[in-house]
Order: sequence, then C-alpha cells, then structure tokens
Amino acid sequence: MINKRKRVVVTGLGLVTALGLDVEENWQRVLAGTSGIDRVARHSAAKSPVQGVGEVKGSDWKKLQEEFNEVAPVERERRTLFALWAAQRALRDAGVTDTGTERGRYGVVLAAGLGINRLEDIQRWIDTGKRFDFVRFGKDYQKVHGESIMRNNSNRPSALIATRFGLHGMNCTVTSACASATQAIGIGFRAIRRGDADLIVVGGSDSMLNPVGLVFFVLLGAASTASENLPASCRPFDRKRSGLVMGEGAGIAVMEEESHAIKRGARIYGEVAGYGSSLDAYQITAPHPHGRGAEHAMRRALQDGGLCANDIDYINAHGTSTKLNDAMETIAIKNVFQEHAPGIAISSSKSMIGHLLAASGGPEFVYTMLSIQRDEIHPTINFTNPDPRCDLDYVPNVKRTKTVRAALSNSFGFGGQNASIVVKKYQRERPCA
Repeated sequence: MINKRKRVVVTGLGLVTALGLDVEENWQRVLAGTSGIDRVARHSAAKSPVQGVGEVKGSDWKKLQEEFNEVAPVERERRTLFALWAAQRALRDAGVTDTGTERGRYGVVLAAGLGINRLEDIQRWIDTGKRFDFVRFGKDYQKVHGESIMRNNSNRPSALIATRFGLHGMNCTVTSACASATQAIGIGFRAIRRGDADLIVVGGSDSMLNPVGLVFFVLLGAASTASENLPASCRPFDRKRSGLVMGEGAGIAVMEEESHAIKRGARIYGEVAGYGSSLDAYQITAPHPHGRGAEHAMRRALQDGGLCANDIDYINAHGTSTKLNDAMETIAIKNVFQEHAPGIAISSSKSMIGHLLAASGGPEFVYTMLSIQRDEIHPTINFTNPDPRCDLDYVPNVKRTKTVRAALSNSFGFGGQNASIVVKKYQRERPCA
C-alpha cells in the first residue's frame, strides 16, 4: 500500500531585516517600495570599499540584546540573536507557546553562514616574526571575540532555538551559500510530508557585515561599491546595476503537518507544495550561462508539487542585481515557463533588504507566503533602465494587487547551488460523502 503524502502548511512567520523586526511592518514597507539599504553604520567597516548595506538598525539590535540578555555573552552574536528573535516571533504567531508532550516530533532546520573570521583575532596572536603564536593563542583562547567562528559555529543558532523552545526532534544546519535557507525550508518540508515530524521551524539567519565579509564579495567582483544614493544601489534586472548589496537578518517560518495544525486550531497562511534543488556543476563563482541548474530546480519544484507552468502567478526571484545572475535567471524562467513567462509577475526582495546570503531565502519565503495569502505583490524598486536581456515583468517600482494562486521562491548560490520552493493557497479537502 502506498502511503498518501502528508500536506504541509505554514502557520507562523518571523522576520529580522533592515526594514524592522515585525512581519507586518516589513510587509507594509516592502509593498510601499521602501529601501532599508543605507550607509554601513559600524565603525569597523568605515573604510570598507562597500558602503551601502541592508543593516539591521542600531535601535533594533539593542532591542534584540535586551530581549535575550540572559543568553551567554559568547552566544549573543548577531546571526544567533537574529535567529532567536525570528523563531520566537514565528512560534508565537503560530500559537505554539508550549510544546507539551509532542516536543520529540518538533524540530529545527535552519540555514546559517559559516561565521566570521575577525582580523583582530588573528592579529592579536601574531608574534614579532609575523607568525601565528599557537602556544599563546591556546593560553588566551577565552579572549577570542564572541562573534568569531572559533567560538560560534554555524550550528549554534539551530541548537539554541531547539534548546530555548523545547524542540527536541530533528535538528540540522544547512550551509550551502545563498541557496541555504531555501534548501533548509525544502528539507523541513519533506521531513513533515513523509511523516518524520509534526512541526518544524525552518528558515535562515546570517550576517557578514564585517570588514572580511564585505571585502570578500569585492574580491569576487560581485559587490556594489556605490558611495552615493545608497538606497538606490541595489538594482535587480536594471541595465545600470552595479552588483549585489549585502544585507543581514533572518526569516523563519513554522511549518506543520495539516491535520496537526487543524487539531490545534492554527491559522494557516498557505500550503507548501513542492521543492526542487540542483547543482550547476559548472563554475564556483559564476552560474551556468544558460541557467541549466536554476531551470532544473524550478522544474523539479513544480513536478514535486504536481503543478503546471500556467499554475504559477508570481515568482520571488533570486534577483541579486548582478549581471550574471539577472540574465541567467531570466533565461531559466523563460525555459521553464515558455509562453507563460511574460504573464508571471516577478520581483526581487533584495532590492529593498539587500542580499542576506545564507539567510536570503528566509525573508523571501515569508514575503512569498504573504503574497499567496493576501494577493499582493511587492515591487522590484530602482528598476528604471530596462536591460534588453531582462525582458520579463519585474513589477517595477510599484506594488501590484493580483490573485496569486501559487508562487515560486528561488535561491541560487555560489558554487552552483540552486533551490526553488512552491507555495500555494490552502484549501481544506472536504471528506467524501
């Protein structure tokens, strides 16, 4: 006997972005086309060639620190507190305030960046011969900064979320470049669908707004180094785009097996229908020029969800504001959706919050789910000079009201990692008479 696939629904959402700490606040700001990108505020990055970033505001960061004041100092680094806040808000939104006796079937699948290599933590132990003094480092290890990868590994956020909220089921961390959060969502989705869990907290959290992180993408030739009119520096699909703009934050959702959510009386935002992932196997720092891996991920997501090309009304694009990605993603969408591609609304959240790297698919999934629930689509801002190679409907500059039956959220990362996830309006099946 073949077991029927379990349906997976979303019941809670949580966000931390440059636009704020509240989901509704974020949503109204992206609908209005408000940019959260501005000049980097951290003193340590003042001389960085990258000046425009989607940075969580200082007042919001202070609020997070106050909320989790009891968390050990070494665990109060930005990526971890972003994750804890967004998870807490998503669980509250879902009405999961007490995990009760089912905690063994509640889990966490979270994306996180690798962590930070701080220059101070290297320079401090360089001896007079310009060599790293391992003996002195071993004695003074406790002086390593709490944000350093040496004291805060990528699995720390998922472990702390599980510990704090009593989620004792499956727990894993995904670190696969810019596709990480969408892959984490897909892994959690499949675990629930096959019956391995009743509820999973999914999404991603990341921050690389430090001197080493900022210069990394400059060396790759991918980052915007604009120094003026910074809110307009991220221009996905626009002919005058100058590169990606880095951001930070977290986006987290609570996913549940349908009957479990109904039994709890939970509000349902929508249904997760399908997931696809792939690898370009082409080049570490550039996507396949014809979008082969991206196309495969989108096709697999549609197939997995039992949907056709004409079922998709909206795509939340990866939309990085780089020449290689924007043209490639456009080609891949055309290959998958053929004659239906021109009628699909497409927008890039990164135009307003920046590129959250490993976490990028988290907020984008949240925004996509809200589009499904509310039949509203946020714009791609700063789109004023159409690129002839990018000739689809990118919802330029102004939000749109449109029935969104089903939508696709794309994440394509360095190394050729690709992930796409399909969500659709939730309709409860009526029992047979």
